[in-house]
Amino acid sequence: MRFSVTFSAFCRYGCLLLLTLLFAACTAREEVSYRIRPTKTRVQTADSGNYSGFQFKEYAGPIVTDAQYARMSPRQRRQLGLLSPIYEPPSHKGNNGYEIDGKYYPIWKDIKEYTAEGLASWYGPGFHGRLTANGEVYDQYAISAAHQSLPLPSFIHVTNLENGRTLVVRVNDRGPFVGDRLLDLSYGAAARLGIVADGVVRVKIELINTSSPLLLSSRN
Repeated sequence: MRFSVTFSAFCRYGCLLLLTLLFAACTAREEVSYRIRPTKTRVQTADSGNYSGFQFKEYAGPIVTDAQYARMSPRQRRQLGLLSPIYEPPSHKGNNGYEIDGKYYPIWKDIKEYTAEGLASWYGPGFHGRLTANGEVYDQYAISAAHQSLPLPSFIHVTNLENGRTLVVRVNDRGPFVGDRLLDLSYGAAARLGIVADGVVRVKIELINTSSPLLLSSRN
């Protein structure tokens, strides 16, 4: 009888110790650097004609800096939805000059360097699921952008000049064609750069020359 009670107590303490070790291991695995925590926010849009609300994911910090981005592996970047610039051949569609409302827009096919500052906006539900200028399906949660003249696809480094946030973005669409705006960002890119609430902010964009090892080493 004494052996039975002792063995039973041993089993209970053994199970308790095992659960404690498992909990500690799980807790250790949860300590992930550079995590982006998804939360919910409501954005008012006029897409359906009645200003109905759409639910989007708003990405909370920490925001990955250039130095942090450089230390991360490609796998870590993918886990956070971040991009590593790579060479991609020109798309079959979207790389010829075109005309919008009587204005002609050339395509800078052989451009190697490009830096500009100007206004950036974002576009989402009204275009989600439609085809982009280079024939891809537009995903408003992806990290992408529209530019009037850069080759498709291109990789650019975008900096929000109002809060200092930076992001590598893939250009796969044409636009914007409103006022003097320089860039149209996907919702996913705009959320990470912190421009969703403001709608339009001033940014700096730098073309990433994917054929330049020096530039790639500083950005990927």
